[in-house]
Amino acid sequence: MGNLNNNKQATLLALVATFFWSTVATSFKFGLEELTPTQFLCWVIIFAWIILSIINLASGKWKIKTDMRSKYLALGGGVLNPFAYYLVLFHAYNQLPAQIAQSLNYTWPLVLVIFSSLFLRQTFKLSVFWGMLISFGGVFVISYGSMQSDLEVNIIGILLAVGSSLIWASYWIVNKLSNAHPIQQIWLNFTSALVLMVPYTLFTDGLPVPQLQGGLAAIYAALFEMALTFVIWLKALQLASSTDKISHYIYFSPFLSLVFINAFLHEPILISTIGGLALIVAGIIWTEYANKKGKS
Repeated sequence: MGNLNNNKQATLLALVATFFWSTVATSFKFGLEELTPTQFLCWVIIFAWIILSIINLASGKWKIKTDMRSKYLALGGGVLNPFAYYLVLFHAYNQLPAQIAQSLNYTWPLVLVIFSSLFLRQTFKLSVFWGMLISFGGVFVISYGSMQSDLEVNIIGILLAVGSSLIWASYWIVNKLSNAHPIQQIWLNFTSALVLMVPYTLFTDGLPVPQLQGGLAAIYAALFEMALTFVIWLKALQLASSTDKISHYIYFSPFLSLVFINAFLHEPILISTIGGLALIVAGIIWTEYANKKGKS
């Protein structure tokens, strides 16, 4: 009975996290209407660090003893994410329609498979290659379809959106090597990012106090893209008897995101975006299945 209740709670939390993550692409565009990508990210990191500090203190995770190697890895990971990753991603969102940026950014699981093979010495199977081919076919469909449409799309934005997945996968590999508690680890990530981001912003674009729209968008992104939603997802993983039971809920997020993008940003959703995104997700699921089949 206990496992059943835990799985129900895990499912509910996973769905809540999926819902929040599906809304953030819209909040990014609202924030970028008022602030530059650098300024917006700086405020997001500031707010997220405050929220994560409160969570860290309230949960007592700061008391957990962590070896120095793990701490240094977590601090180094912060250079990759959120500093470099979101800086590239927000520049992509600034140059592309939200539907294109968020769909192309979803290629990170594919890059992670390649990096895991290269750096963690995980076996790369031929069946995995076919899944990746399907997903990258989706990238082509989205890119080509958007460039043939009336939407404002440029190749630099496309390269930034896809390239951000390289940074995310690198961050995941670095954090995988750390033994810190996940909440403590992400707090260390944001601490090093904060130390880098504030002076970088001051010396480049400056750091004006945001107006209402930009400020609310930054707070929303800090809460529901980074800090709070991460803790919700982590709790769901802890409660679930098997992560497989809830991990696939995340694949609903980019499709649900298109609904919010259309409703609040009034972007006409392209058939090529839906089709290409379906190919990307199908390829990711194929790749995951091929990896699991090989381990069984």
